[in-house]
Amino acid sequence: MWIGVRFLPWMRRLAQHGFRVAPSRIPRAAAITAASLTNEVLRGITLAIWGRGMRSARIEADPVIILGHWRSGTTLLHELVACDRRFTAPNTIQCGAPSHFVLSEQFARDWLGFLLPPERPMDAMPMGFDRPQEDEVALANLGMPSPWWGIAFPNEPEPDADWASLERLTDGDRARWLAAWTGFLRDIQFEHPGRLLLKNPLHTYRVPLIRSVFPAADFIHIVRDPHDLVPSCVHFWMRLSEAHGLQRPRREGLEERVFNSIESMEARITATWDSIPAAHRFRTRYEDVVADPLGVLRAMYDHFGWPVAETEAMWASAIRERGDYKPNEHPADPARTARIEARLGNILTREGYPRRSPPAAASQTPPCSSEHKQSHLRD
Repeated sequence: MWIGVRFLPWMRRLAQHGFRVAPSRIPRAAAITAASLTNEVLRGITLAIWGRGMRSARIEADPVIILGHWRSGTTLLHELVACDRRFTAPNTIQCGAPSHFVLSEQFARDWLGFLLPPERPMDAMPMGFDRPQEDEVALANLGMPSPWWGIAFPNEPEPDADWASLERLTDGDRARWLAAWTGFLRDIQFEHPGRLLLKNPLHTYRVPLIRSVFPAADFIHIVRDPHDLVPSCVHFWMRLSEAHGLQRPRREGLEERVFNSIESMEARITATWDSIPAAHRFRTRYEDVVADPLGVLRAMYDHFGWPVAETEAMWASAIRERGDYKPNEHPADPARTARIEARLGNILTREGYPRRSPPAAASQTPPCSSEHKQSHLRD
């Protein structure tokens, strides 16, 4: 994940964490350090050849941005919508090597595919250099502060908390973040035309700032039953830290971090969602996308007024590719279930998810009606 990081930001990041790297992770840290020096050379070559063109590149249109907490189905939705060739989604190469992908993208695609595992470590979803990726990975590799760095240092206090919403930053730091983000987007548009399609859970905090730059952006918010979301997130962060961390991850406080993250993201999107004009916002549920992906996609396209005819065959192909994929199953935990009911009940109520405790009450709660589904699908 960090193989594309710039050298000086990487050194600053290590110093910030007191160079606390587990002995078993020293080879990984050394490899990242060597790669970071190579990245500087490749960045210099890239700018020497294409710098003027990259600086003059323009973002074609205000982007489409998929919001939602990690493990709520943002990747699934990103990959399905990205089947539409009118959109351009940042891919794994671009986000993994954001400082020089203009130079190295084709080489990586042709010769380095063997370096990627066939599946993601946390959920067995397919991986590939051309698959859509989260632009927060690019920002971290460009050296920007990001809560995403918690994956590298899982046993440290959560890093860069103010860089989630960006609201408490100084004007200078906020401008620096915007310059890095929009610069990355322009680099993509330098070679890849089409309306940008972005997916980044942290953008769920950033709606007002994003709209100040892209007032006509379209936002898609996907939610998932917290009873499934919480254990999936705990598993997600553990597996990512095992695969990409510089410390042997301990589980201490991880579930509480997940609860805090879901609560804060829910509070933020609740406060900002209605500020988006109705024509530019759409909300759906992970469970509905899994049950009827074509129906949800058609409803989404109808809401935004996007032509559907050219994309249905590509959607069907992507759905067939998923085959019999099943999400991870996690053992029931009565204590966790009670905490979810107590702390995340507002999401359960708003989205019509059935209560699971106490059992008697849960059994009396009817499932979400199709009328309710349609009402929030078109929100």
